Amino acid sequence: MAINPAYAGSKEAISAATFLRTQWTNIPGAPRTETLTIHGPTAKRKVGLGGAIIADQIGPTKSIGIMGSYAYRIKIKNGKLSFGLRAGIYNYTYNWDAITYKDQADIYNSHTQTSKVVPTADAGIYYYTRTEYIGFSATHLYNGRLTTVSTESGDDARLSAHYFFTAGKGWAINDNLVINPSVCVKGAKGAPFTLDANCSFFIDKKLWVGVSGRSNKDLVVYAQVNLTEKFKLGYAFDWGFSQIAQLGYGTHELMLSYDFNIFKSKMLSPRHLYF
Repeated sequence: MAINPAYAGSKEAISAATFLRTQWTNIPGAPRTETLTIHGPTAKRKVGLGGAIIADQIGPTKSIGIMGSYAYRIKIKNGKLSFGLRAGIYNYTYNWDAITYKDQADIYNSHTQTSKVVPTADAGIYYYTRTEYIGFSATHLYNGRLTTVSTESGDDARLSAHYFFTAGKGWAINDNLVINPSVCVKGAKGAPFTLDANCSFFIDKKLWVGVSGRSNKDLVVYAQVNLTEKFKLGYAFDWGFSQIAQLGYGTHELMLSYDFNIFKSKMLSPRHLYF
């Protein structure tokens, strides 16, 4: 839901999840993200609806995004092809007094705090069955200006489009073990593409464990426990091998989710891992 609006409704239940991610825990002002999502299909199952609240804090900057998603789904063979759109707003707040300026004449040094509300728009496509998925999405298609201050050359800080390609498939080895490899390719203007290569194992229909390698020199281990068919708890830890990641030590992510199965669907699926 965070990266592809076409995912809305794909669990065939009303699904709510909350995430807390703290990055580089040894560095003051390091990134921290809190996310709350909810999504589900409508009664006729052709449409999926969803909402998300995403709060980020990095050093002196804070942002809160509120977004709504719409997905239209078409049955194709054993799966569904979903087309998604999302719209919302981000409120960016900057505490300029929290910055130590090398150049006291810096134009930002004359401001105590500024705030800016920016619209955002995302789009995506997502095909999925019970055991596999493939999707492509683009976020921040509207390049809204993020600050009330411009440099002397007229340059502004703006939202930049991000692109995501995801794919994965689950193979049932036996009744108690499913192997689920997946990939995620990410890109943005002015930044190199990064690749996440993941492999997860679903054990006894209750426990996910997995490992992920990233092209930016990160190694991630994660686990998700299905406490019940509806209630899930997950944790992930990132080891970074870049200089800043080693200085920051590690990154933690905690997930809690609950599925309201009002449509009485069979929700257990090898592709329903949150990390």
